[in-house]
Amino acid sequence: MIGQPFHYHAPLTLTAAADLLGALADDAVVLGGGTMLVPAMSANQVRPANVIGLSALKLDHITRRAGYVYIGAMTTYAQLLASADIAHSLPLLRLMADGITGGPSIWNQGTLGGSAAYANPASDAPACLVALQASFELLSTEGVRTLPARDFYLGAFRTARRSTELLIGIRVPVQDAACASHYDKHKSCASSWPIVTVASFIHPGPQAQVRLAVGGAAACPVYQARQVDRAELHPSAAWIDDLAASVVAGVGEGWSDELADGAYRRAITAAVVRRNLKTTIERIQR
Repeated sequence: MIGQPFHYHAPLTLTAAADLLGALADDAVVLGGGTMLVPAMSANQVRPANVIGLSALKLDHITRRAGYVYIGAMTTYAQLLASADIAHSLPLLRLMADGITGGPSIWNQGTLGGSAAYANPASDAPACLVALQASFELLSTEGVRTLPARDFYLGAFRTARRSTELLIGIRVPVQDAACASHYDKHKSCASSWPIVTVASFIHPGPQAQVRLAVGGAAACPVYQARQVDRAELHPSAAWIDDLAASVVAGVGEGWSDELADGAYRRAITAAVVRRNLKTTIERIQR
């Protein structure tokens, strides 16, 4: 039960939402699907004076455009799973959505934009969107600002979104058909939050392009990219251990919460990265 009184606002247009958020700024929070905000309010971890709901703004659409897929901020995981555009053009994102903890109740309520904006290091969306080289559209009374996912995350539950800005959509470049990808995570049990997540891409060629992002291990997603010779695309290649070590170095002391401390997250990161990359390589070789 939420014990703190608050004012609920349900703007009918994006202009009204931007005006409202511009006026309230730090005195308001934005409600997406509510799967993270409502429990936090119930536990008195967040005590906003105003809550701005987005359900009337029709931000739950998926549109294929030239070179990318546009995903409205209120698009649910269930909509991602049902979308042919996501299945065909962004299989990594579909794989991530299919593994969201909580089953249908979360898939039908939780939103990609809400998870991205809440910036819980242990959630699935942040690192996956960084690996996908997504960009976020942020609306304010001054217009729309576009920010790459890698620049959006500043720390645990901290982003570059200004208090007067509203996340309205996510642009995700279409995944090349030649690219192999995989999403993986380590959890303490089937129903728990992830402890470490890994999203990877390999684009084969004479010089293969490898791209990887790790979530949960640190307060922000840890990103790595490099080129490797096509001949080195095998599960026992030395570059896999080297890349895993680089990720661990980027993790630093690690991020701690009630589920796992930073030392444990750091300790398991290399193994999860190696497992993920080996699976991605195997997908190329099929």
